[in-house]
Amino acid sequence: MKVNKTTVLAAALLLAAAFAAAKVVDTTVATVNNKAILSSEYGKLTKSVLEEYNKNAPKLLENKDNVTAIEEEVLNQMITDSLLTQAAKDEGIKVKDSELAEGINEIKARFRRSADGNEITDKKLVEKAFNDELKREGLTYKQFEDKIRNQIAVRKLIDAVVKAKAQQPVKEDVKKLYDNIQIIMKGNQKEIEKLPKPELEAAVPLAAKLTQLTAEQIKVSPIFIKADATMSEPVRKDKEKLAKDIKKQLDGGEITFLEAIEKYSDDKSPLATGGEAVLVRGVMPKDFDNKVFAIAVGKVGGPIKTEQGFYIIRVNEKKAKKEISLPMIEADLAQYLTSVNMQKTTLDYLAQLKEKADIKVLVKFNYEKPAQAQPAAAAPVTSGATDAKKDAPKTEPTATAADAKKDAPKTEAKK
Repeated sequence: MKVNKTTVLAAALLLAAAFAAAKVVDTTVATVNNKAILSSEYGKLTKSVLEEYNKNAPKLLENKDNVTAIEEEVLNQMITDSLLTQAAKDEGIKVKDSELAEGINEIKARFRRSADGNEITDKKLVEKAFNDELKREGLTYKQFEDKIRNQIAVRKLIDAVVKAKAQQPVKEDVKKLYDNIQIIMKGNQKEIEKLPKPELEAAVPLAAKLTQLTAEQIKVSPIFIKADATMSEPVRKDKEKLAKDIKKQLDGGEITFLEAIEKYSDDKSPLATGGEAVLVRGVMPKDFDNKVFAIAVGKVGGPIKTEQGFYIIRVNEKKAKKEISLPMIEADLAQYLTSVNMQKTTLDYLAQLKEKADIKVLVKFNYEKPAQAQPAAAAPVTSGATDAKKDAPKTEPTATAADAKKDAPKTEAKK
């Protein structure tokens, strides 16, 4: 039989291309106890995480060093995932089919709501959204199941091995934390400087949250007229004139506040809550706070000039600053300390695993570390379709950053 040389050459080229592609896909970026982490898996996860950053913190990605730091953090997380998955296997931890089914159903339930928060009742649409996410993450259903099984196994490992070692807080610990929070909230700088670093780090986020929750608050109806530095001086003057005219219409009863928001405001978000927003003292600039909080209930103030524009504000309700006693938050503080202790014990356990493990990183990350430590913290490596427990320790296996969200209070008004 006569063989066509052109056909043979084409076939050879195709085979060469296929082998070259396979070689790229199967490149190893790291090994954990001789178990490879492939560039294909690493590439998919990195892409997913960077996509989430691009949605939530695009400016962060303008700095190439930040991008490299994120890429390194993704690989570190994959190494952690592999270590813990192997440890769970070594401990003989099994995942029942019923546990796997529960984990999968928990994740699928997240797709029963649309992006705007509305419930999706059509099962086909829910299934389609779920499958689209798997496709976006480059996962087959079998791979998805394996990831969830591993996540559950690691959670059971943490419960079995770490929980027993974690120190349980006693009343004295809770009282100490409460006292430290009070020192920070009162702004006593000399006392703050005396606090040991671990105690300070534990108390600061709680003090910030409690300050916001207990601070003086007002419920307002705001109208915002944008007039920032990007506009020319004549345009800003026209905007100020418009703001004054709106105030005049409101004072004369020519228009209601809700109508004015709908017709004039450049910030329509208060319409979602009936034209109202909640302002917490201390969130906005001090000068702005002083002017707004001075407005009596039922009165309209403004226009109040800011760097962004002009506000016309009606105060609908005021809430005085609250005092928080230890009995009111004692249970919450105990739970917080339990979580902190669990996290520390988990990290100690992970450090032991790493010390005993044979870990080889086969790629280099050359970058200058930014002034802001741990740039990857803004978007935790968690998943839209492959995160079995959203509140699990950060060391739990993860897949993408599809659950990453900003923590800004929803009730804050624009600056």
